[in-house]
Amino acid sequence: MAKNSWNDYSTTASSNTDIGGIDISEGCSPANINDALREILAQTGDVVAGTVSLTSLGITTGNITTGVFGDGLVGTPSITNTGDTDTGLYFSGADEISLTTAGTQRLSVDSSGHLNHNGSASADINALTSSTAITIDMSTAQNHSVTLAHNTTFDISNGTAGQTGSIIITQDGTGSRTASFSSKFKFAGATAPTLTTTASAVDRIDYFIVSSSLIHAVATLNLS
Repeated sequence: MAKNSWNDYSTTASSNTDIGGIDISEGCSPANINDALREILAQTGDVVAGTVSLTSLGITTGNITTGVFGDGLVGTPSITNTGDTDTGLYFSGADEISLTTAGTQRLSVDSSGHLNHNGSASADINALTSSTAITIDMSTAQNHSVTLAHNTTFDISNGTAGQTGSIIITQDGTGSRTASFSSKFKFAGATAPTLTTTASAVDRIDYFIVSSSLIHAVATLNLS
């Protein structure tokens, strides 16, 4: 087969006997080598210009600064790896990109920015350390938990508008631990909850961050 583009080249050296129909087999005319080199340069220019797209490209190390990929399919994504070819990214529609694992679409983002998630979702629970003042770094996780061994005051840092989650508060084996909340916390009726103080009692604060200095919160007490 004539080697008319990079896609036609063989990984077996002896099979590459022409470049664009120019004979480069053993004993060919020396002039053919010059013509073949010119053809290789032209074929390289086609790839760089995007006139010819590569059907596949494997790179073990290095960087690709720009590139145009085919659409791909849910079972054969266009951006994947050699060991797991049904997992990766593909272009599932006009102005839409999707992520597939094991040949099943898991995430997609359309032209309006709508994110569709096919499957379950979870968020880690970050364990806090009890002290007389607990400032929750909201950039570390959505959900947080603490076993109180002190009377404490809760505050937050690094809050991002739109973040939601829960704070699970457990009394230690002694109980009687109290909690207050910084002015960033706003509860219904402008009244902060009084924690359940029996030993090992569990309360939960669910929150919605309005801004870095404002968090709407709802308490569910004495979960048992």
